[in-house]
Amino acid sequence: MKLFTILACSSILLFTAGCAQQTQQKPEISSDNMNPLCNVDNGMAGGWNTSIVTPDVEQATNYVLGMMNTSAKLEKILAVKTQVVAGTNYAIDFKLDDGQVWNTRVFRNLNGKFTMTQPAQQGSMNQNCQS
Repeated sequence: MKLFTILACSSILLFTAGCAQQTQQKPEISSDNMNPLCNVDNGMAGGWNTSIVTPDVEQATNYVLGMMNTSAKLEKILAVKTQVVAGTNYAIDFKLDDGQVWNTRVFRNLNGKFTMTQPAQQGSMNQNCQS
């Protein structure tokens, strides 16, 4: 009888403690949070990181310009983000000499071959990110 009373009291105590714990709500997922380029430099392996303009970035940008139907020339590379995978992904913002800002994504494989993974489009890659 004593064992039954101890077990019953323990069960009631555990049940009450479990019910008293607060549940945490998941943060609301917005389209801003879903764009991986909005959340860079978080230290996640395989994540996107802010980078500098390197010769590879210049080659990737020139590769994209060669595929664009424009007579405008590159004025400046504005921003670069990289992601190391089995090669490197580059997200690039660039400005043309006609004043237009464009962004693109390019993959460079381990042999150095470039492939455009997102066609160049007007606007910054960060234009939809919350500040």
